[in-house]
Amino acid sequence: MNNFKIVKKSKKTNARIGMLKTEHGNVETPFFMSPATKGFLKSLDSLDMKMVGSKVALVNTYHLLLNPGDEFIKKFGGIHKFMNWDGPILSDSGGFQVWSLNEREGKLTKVKNDGVEFKSPYDGSKCFIDAEKSIKIQHNLGVDIVMAFDECSKDSGDKKEVLRSMELTHKWLEDSFKVHKKLNKGGKLFFGIVQGGDFLDLRLESLKFVINQNTDGIAFGGETIGYNMKESRKLLDKLIGYCPEDKPRYTMGLGAKPQDIIDAMVRGVDMFDCVSPARIARHGELFVGKIDFKNFKIKSNEKNNIIRIANSKFKNDKKPIDSSCNCPVCKQYSRAYLRYLFLQKEPLFMRLASIHNIYFMNEVVNKMKEFIKNEK
Repeated sequence: MNNFKIVKKSKKTNARIGMLKTEHGNVETPFFMSPATKGFLKSLDSLDMKMVGSKVALVNTYHLLLNPGDEFIKKFGGIHKFMNWDGPILSDSGGFQVWSLNEREGKLTKVKNDGVEFKSPYDGSKCFIDAEKSIKIQHNLGVDIVMAFDECSKDSGDKKEVLRSMELTHKWLEDSFKVHKKLNKGGKLFFGIVQGGDFLDLRLESLKFVINQNTDGIAFGGETIGYNMKESRKLLDKLIGYCPEDKPRYTMGLGAKPQDIIDAMVRGVDMFDCVSPARIARHGELFVGKIDFKNFKIKSNEKNNIIRIANSKFKNDKKPIDSSCNCPVCKQYSRAYLRYLFLQKEPLFMRLASIHNIYFMNEVVNKMKEFIKNEK
C-alpha cells in the first residue's frame, strides 16, 4: 500500500504538493519538521508547536536512548504521550549524532561493520548501537516514520572513505529494513538514506540502491546536505530526476534559512528539518523578508534576511520583527522590547524568538504551497 500521493505539481518548477498518510494522521507535503530532538523543542511546548504551524515533530534515537531511555518511554505509552504531541513524529536513527559527536569532541566513537561503539556524553559510559538496536529503539518510541541506521559522510571526505561509509550505510539499510518489517504491526513508515558525500557518482549509486529496496520514502543524508547549500543544490539538480514520483523525498538537516527550503522545494523535495532556526533565534537572530515569486527568492533590506536584535539601532524601534509576518510575536511586540528582553537575558525572549522563527519557516512553506495551488 502506498502511503504517499501527489496532489498537484508546479508548472514552473519541480515543486509538488502531496499527501502523506501516517498512523497519527495525514499531513500535506512539503513540510518543515520542528526538531524536538530530545523530546522537546527548547522553550516551546506542544501547544506552541501547533500555534506556529508545525505538523510533524522530529525526535532523535541517540539522545532518547541515553536519556530517559527508550524502554522507559515505551512503558510510559510512547513518545507521543510522553511529550503530549498527537501529530506525526519522525525519528532520526542516531547515525548522524554519533558521527557529529566524534567530529566535535574527538575519537569518542569506533565504527565497525556491525555497528558503532561510543561513549555517552552524559556519563562517559560505553554504549553500542547497530541497525537492529536503532530500529528497535524507534519502534519502542512508537514514532510514525522510522529512519534506517546509517553512517554520515563528511562534506570534504576522501572518496575512498566516503565510499566505505556509503557501502556500510547500504548494508545497515538492508539490516534495518529486515528488523522493521518484523516489528511493524501497524502503519509505521520506513525511509532509506542516500549517502555519498559530494561525489555525484556515489550519490547516484546510493540513490539507486535505496530505490531498489522499495522503502516508503527516500532521504538524502550526510554533511553536504543542508550544511553546504551550494553542493546541495547541485546534487539535487542531478538526483531528483531519478527519484520515483510516488515516494516522499526528505533532505535531512536542510532548512537553516527560509531560502534553503525554497531552494529545496523548487527542486522537488517534500520534507526538511533543521535545528538552526530555533537555535539562532535563541541567540538573537530573527528572520525577515518576503518571497519574490518571480525568482523564488526571499528579499528584504537586511543582510541575509536576518536582523540581529542586539544591534543598538533597534533600541527605540517600535516596529515588529517583520511587518508582513502574522505570528503572535510580530502582532504584539516591538523590536525595542525584544531587544530589551534579549539584553536582560530573560528566558521569555527565547520563547518569543523561537515562535517567530519557526512560524516564519512554516509560513514560507505555506506560501509556496499556496502559489503552487493557484498556478494556472
